[in-house]
Amino acid sequence: MTEGSQESLIEFAQRYYPTGFPVEEDEPAHQRTPEHARFMAAWDKALNGTHWKNLMKELKRAFPDENIGNGTQPYVSACMRCFLYRTEPLPGGERLATRIAAAVSVLAPFYIVYVTTQVWHPTYTEYPTAAAPHPKRGDAGDESFHLQHFSSPQLTFDPPATVRQEVNALEHQIEEVLGYRRFPLAFAGVALPGLQVGFFNGEGPPTLLDALFSDNLAYLP
Repeated sequence: MTEGSQESLIEFAQRYYPTGFPVEEDEPAHQRTPEHARFMAAWDKALNGTHWKNLMKELKRAFPDENIGNGTQPYVSACMRCFLYRTEPLPGGERLATRIAAAVSVLAPFYIVYVTTQVWHPTYTEYPTAAAPHPKRGDAGDESFHLQHFSSPQLTFDPPATVRQEVNALEHQIEEVLGYRRFPLAFAGVALPGLQVGFFNGEGPPTLLDALFSDNLAYLP
């Protein structure tokens, strides 16, 4: 079977998530299955290894002028995440936050690079002591207000031309350091009926994207 085929990706998911448990119920019995034990072991291996730390070090070298964040949420998704982020002012006083993110599966040798955008709305204050301190370059806000209200992040797997160079460089670093391949997005929406993905909060059956990465890629720290 070809690695990266729909069938092989489904087999990856079936190795780490059990069947036979009502997916609409929060039934802890699935946590006593061999599949769940393998899921936890995969996370332990990822967290205790050096590959992710090496990748983060290389990103700092590759992007010396960028802000770099780590968005990993262990055990409540199936991927490690990192991102480059920047903000720019908008005419109305808001700021546009752009994150060029990568999700690297801990269950299969695949990654996804995507982009999120979010508008940060200012909340003005009369009291200087309540205002945010002056930010470093690229941070949101200034001394006249602090930021509290955020729009829902918008996610795209088709990055705009303005960040294509960074996307390509991020993909290159992941492939060089980890040896992983780009996840075939054509299979992202393949449903996995009956599979108990413990962290899944969506409606309907989880998909390959949910099971091998996360059901909430858009939200990053």
